[in-house]
Amino acid sequence: MFVRCALRIRSQYLLSGLLVLLLSSGVWMSGSAAVLEEPPSSPQAAGADSTIRLVVKASPSAQYQSEATFTDKAVLHALEERTPGTAYSEPLLPDTALTFRQKGQEQRVYVTPTGQVVDPVGHHFNVLDSEAQNTLKMQVQSLRQKHYGELLPWKDANRIIPKFSSFTIVDVESGLSFEGQRRAGSSHADVQPLTKEDSATLKSIYGGSWSWNRRAVLIKYEGRTLAASMHGMPHGGDGIPGNDFNGHFCIHFLGSVTHRSRSMDPAHQVMVHRAAGLLNDYVSKLPPLALIDVWISAAHQGDLQLLQAATGEEQAVHVRSMRRLSKAKEPDVSRLLQYDTDVDVSTTPEGASAVKHRRIHFHLERASLEERWYIRSAEMR
Repeated sequence: MFVRCALRIRSQYLLSGLLVLLLSSGVWMSGSAAVLEEPPSSPQAAGADSTIRLVVKASPSAQYQSEATFTDKAVLHALEERTPGTAYSEPLLPDTALTFRQKGQEQRVYVTPTGQVVDPVGHHFNVLDSEAQNTLKMQVQSLRQKHYGELLPWKDANRIIPKFSSFTIVDVESGLSFEGQRRAGSSHADVQPLTKEDSATLKSIYGGSWSWNRRAVLIKYEGRTLAASMHGMPHGGDGIPGNDFNGHFCIHFLGSVTHRSRSMDPAHQVMVHRAAGLLNDYVSKLPPLALIDVWISAAHQGDLQLLQAATGEEQAVHVRSMRRLSKAKEPDVSRLLQYDTDVDVSTTPEGASAVKHRRIHFHLERASLEERWYIRSAEMR
């Protein structure tokens, strides 16, 4: 069960709406509503009442999805006879939805990569026999492998995708794809759209405007699919005439760094893991300051799923932009259950244009030394 604890952001910006936190009522999906919004399957469409359907999506709002159907009477019987088990306490529901028909009514649950069934209404695991769970595990892992990309380190991606190679880039949220060519880059890939049509697709992924925002993407090249992250802002050198793209954009892989700072970009690394289907696993292992970077990236991009992964709650933070200014080394928190710190940011209120420097006080907690950190409050000062 989620711990309901709103992030608190105090200062004059509460009145101006700089960081308005919206609780789940009216704006956010509650646990019972946070399901994949897909048209119900009729018995005729499913072919038979014994058909089980799986759908994988990186987020509930993603348009890009992979699906599979199979028939297994033993699994279907186990689903029909399932009973409530232990509470499900992860901040994000599994990315795989399972639908089946029981007594003429469509039922929908979620399935973890290990084959455990999660009730999205009660937020608890369902108890199935081990054979049915193992069958679901194999089905889900097979579908997820097709949907997501390989989490490949930059040194390997750099070799596999050489300069001047052309490949397909798929946005895991919108499902839109276009062709790009790697032109340069030693610490990450500097890429250009191949044609003006490809440039138009890239621009449409960002809502019609060029943007520095990071997005999870799949790189499809010579039979392989790699997990990566891109931004959508033309900059630097050009090289493909007539493609309506004045410069290049950057694509990062696991462990790649920026050319200027020679350090990993936290927002890119989060998106790489999202493209690999490992978002929650990645965020759950982050120490406090790295988790704060995720929160800032989520606030900057208005990414509701990232906010929920960092805080364990369904909420929104409204700003036009937010960037971290202060840098510090991760503290030793090995014996702590709570941690507080101040972080300097540059931020632009929603509806404004002026950038202001402010300080946010973060309070983080974890239930035990073995469990993950959550951001429990963020107060603007």
